[in-house]
Amino acid sequence: MRPLHYSPALDGIRALAALTVAVYHARFPGLPGGFFGVDVFFVLSGYLITRLLVDEHGREGGLRLDRFISKRVRRLLPALLLMLLVYLLTAPWLFPDVAFSKHLLDAFLSAFYLVNYATALEMPVAVLGHVWSLAVEMQFYLLWSLVLIGLLRLPRPVAMGLILVLYLLATALRWWAGEHLATWAFYTRTETHCSGLLLGCLLGYAGVAIHRYWAVVGLIALFYAMTFFSTKWMPTVIYGFTIAEIVAALMILAQPAWLGGSVLAWLGRMSYGLYLWHYPIMRLVRDRDGWEWPEVLLLGGGLGLLLAVLSHYLLERRFHQPRFSVSRNSLA
Repeated sequence: MRPLHYSPALDGIRALAALTVAVYHARFPGLPGGFFGVDVFFVLSGYLITRLLVDEHGREGGLRLDRFISKRVRRLLPALLLMLLVYLLTAPWLFPDVAFSKHLLDAFLSAFYLVNYATALEMPVAVLGHVWSLAVEMQFYLLWSLVLIGLLRLPRPVAMGLILVLYLLATALRWWAGEHLATWAFYTRTETHCSGLLLGCLLGYAGVAIHRYWAVVGLIALFYAMTFFSTKWMPTVIYGFTIAEIVAALMILAQPAWLGGSVLAWLGRMSYGLYLWHYPIMRLVRDRDGWEWPEVLLLGGGLGLLLAVLSHYLLERRFHQPRFSVSRNSLA
């Protein structure tokens, strides 16, 4: 397996996923499945984390979980804490219909990556409804790093077969949960929404590539899924997520150069901050009288991107890139 190097195309995929989610949250008409952008993120995250860990194992003969966890925390937590701090300082005025104690509880659960189970604990979040995906990823990272230690001791075909089995089991569990849990309750839970992460792990472990033209097939199929499937619909649970995951896999394995253009690659580097900031702003304005989706998208997306840029250059790089390298962004 070739070692993982920086690929602008992967940042381009990040950008497309983030922009799709932002447009969906603005309630753009004709895009009922825009939430699949999160599943593209999941496949990409599983791919990158696995490639990085497998490369480290091959280079050093083992895995340092303390270093892995430290890197993940430094990469993700500072920007999240900044957003939560601003949220707590402004929520009493911006969302006065919600008790401050509820804002405080939601921020606490978000900061400790537990918010994805708030609904299951009968404590649905008031505003921070988007942070669930960060909790799923963090919980998965911790579990996957432990599982991978065992898999790396097995023959390669056996390990890949086991990852495939885990992916199929996770997919089957999503189907079961869609039928037996409360409506759409599976969506924010790690055990019922980790299939995309596991598929990404399988791709990362395999370390293969396909022709760049497959990315076009992936984009077309993803657009179809986002315009056809919708929430709280059983065919989405059975077919929609799997289609989104597979077409995300096609784009990740193909990595065409045109997906890594300078603008898309830069937006990909800002995508984490954009994801953090855009949703609370859109929640504030999208239900107000007279605000239609174009205004919501321009204000939420534009202000969210501005805050993402400030967060990235003034805060995140101090923790994640101590030497302020600007020639390459981080791989994951």
